[in-house]
Amino acid sequence: MQPFVRWTVICIAAFAAIPAVAGTIGFLDTERAIRTVREGQQQYRILDDWANQRSDEVEAIQSRVAELTQRLNTQQDVASPEAVRELEKELLQAQRDFEDAGRALQPDYEKKRRELLDPVARRVRMVASEYAESNGIDAIFILESQPLVYIAESIIVTDAVIQIYNERFPVD
Repeated sequence: MQPFVRWTVICIAAFAAIPAVAGTIGFLDTERAIRTVREGQQQYRILDDWANQRSDEVEAIQSRVAELTQRLNTQQDVASPEAVRELEKELLQAQRDFEDAGRALQPDYEKKRRELLDPVARRVRMVASEYAESNGIDAIFILESQPLVYIAESIIVTDAVIQIYNERFPVD
């Protein structure tokens, strides 16, 4: 019976000590922070402009394919076999260009996104770490990756991090 009592006392002591050891935590919505800080907004505008330009380029190639298809359809019966073969060759190349541009668009977008936003994300994490240290927070978790049912607004540090970030890294 003695080992059972000792084990019970150890378990009670361990469970009683958990709140004292747990410390203070906070949660950071990094995506919102990156989108909200002025530098992040600026980088997203640059990314949107880049994506729109690339999209316009892909649309231009698509228009070229449509135009060549139309020309081939109208000239197939009236043009010489050599002219038709030349048009078919040109159409095939335009179709390949369109497919290549479409395939490259998403990886290029992700690469450009990382290039523009990773530095902002690193600085957001740095500011969050410094905020945690100066405010006695033992751990900050990324909000969007946590399967949580409830989080008290008081432990979400995103707005404070955004404010500090904007003060430390002003955009010209």
